[in-house]
Amino acid sequence: MRIFVTVGNALVPFDRLLGWVDEATSTLPVPVEGLCQHGPSRVRPRALTPRENLSRAEFEREMNHADVVVCHAGVGTLSDALRRGHRPIVAPRRAGFGEIVNDHQLEIVAALGHEGRIEVAEDAESLRAALLRHARGEARRGPPRDEDPARLLPVARAIAEGPARERPLLLGKLAMSALAALGPRLDRLRVR
Repeated sequence: MRIFVTVGNALVPFDRLLGWVDEATSTLPVPVEGLCQHGPSRVRPRALTPRENLSRAEFEREMNHADVVVCHAGVGTLSDALRRGHRPIVAPRRAGFGEIVNDHQLEIVAALGHEGRIEVAEDAESLRAALLRHARGEARRGPPRDEDPARLLPVARAIAEGPARERPLLLGKLAMSALAALGPRLDRLRVR
C-alpha cells in the first residue's frame, strides 16, 4: 500500500500526526511504502521516505500515485486530494498543541467529515483502523472529479456582462449562487 503523508507548509511541527503515522504503519499487516512530507516536524515515520518539502510537481506526483493520503486539514491539500478521488485521512492541527495559530482546521474537518468526504484520525488507533480499511479494500480511492472547464462558463458570462448591467434582484441572487458553486477553486486563486 502506497501512502502519501503531508503536513503542509506551516512553519511549526506536526509531530503528533507523524507519531501516529509511525505507530500505525509499524503494526499494519501489509507492506507499506510511500513518502512523508514532514516540514519542520521532528518525527519521521520509519516506513516512509522522509522529505522536508516538495515542489508542486513532486506533490502532485505523490497525490496521483498514492493509494491513500494522510494529511493535515489545510484547504489546498484537501482540495487536491478530493479532486483526485481520494478520501483522505485527516488530522486537524490544534492551537492548544502549538501546531497552528487557531482552530479553524477543526471547523474544516467537522464540515467535510459530516459530508463523508474525509476520514478523521483522532489518535494512532483510529488512523491505523482507517489505513486497515484501505489495505483490506473496504475503502478505495474514487475516480478524479470532473475538471470540465465548461463548468466555468456561467462565471465567464457574468464577468463579461459586468456588474453595471441591470437585472432583476432574483437574477442577481442566482448569479451569485452560480459564482459560489461554479467559481474557481481556492487553490487556483493562490499566488504561486
